[in-house]
Amino acid sequence: MRHMFFGTVITALLLGLGVYHGLATDRWSDVAADNNPGRAFENLPANIGDWKGEVLPRDSEDDSKTSVINKRYTNALNNRWVLTSLTSGRAGRVSIHNPEHCYLGSGYKVVDAIRQETIEVGGKQHQFWTGHFEKKKPTGIESIRIYWGWSLDGTWQAPSYPRLFFAGKAGLHKLYVIHPVPTGTEAEDATPYKEFMVHYLTELGRHLSP
Repeated sequence: MRHMFFGTVITALLLGLGVYHGLATDRWSDVAADNNPGRAFENLPANIGDWKGEVLPRDSEDDSKTSVINKRYTNALNNRWVLTSLTSGRAGRVSIHNPEHCYLGSGYKVVDAIRQETIEVGGKQHQFWTGHFEKKKPTGIESIRIYWGWSLDGTWQAPSYPRLFFAGKAGLHKLYVIHPVPTGTEAEDATPYKEFMVHYLTELGRHLSP
């Protein structure tokens, strides 16, 4: 009897864990039937101030059950560039695969400590993770800074454990903002890129505000 009882309990626990994992990763969801959170950005303007936008193809490794908008913005006045990647979908899919894992797995190294940074837009505080990454290539060293965060409603957040923090939420958005960092002794000046982020987050907020 006792063995049967413990066997039943273990079976129930395994079944519960399997169901939880299936729901968390949307194993059984039908992307065609789901409301696509990425529709909120269908009418984003092509340009942001002096920054001219160009749509880039999505990566072949991107989750097919998410919507992804990749763009390269080039400043018409000084030719600086910024890459943005906006992923939308169910929280179980959008809250995973972050730069500190993906980029390190692609051969980048972290130059300085990954930290949280606040971007203020119209009196509202937005939190992002940021890190300086480098990778040796045949053409030289690629040096970039990445900002990343998540949003449900236009306020961007940078929790330590996003998958747990956003568990149970339906639509979630993840944003990457990437810009070059000077190599060698030249000091990094992120001011122009932060100004871009203020304008860009303002535009995103217009589309995400409840």
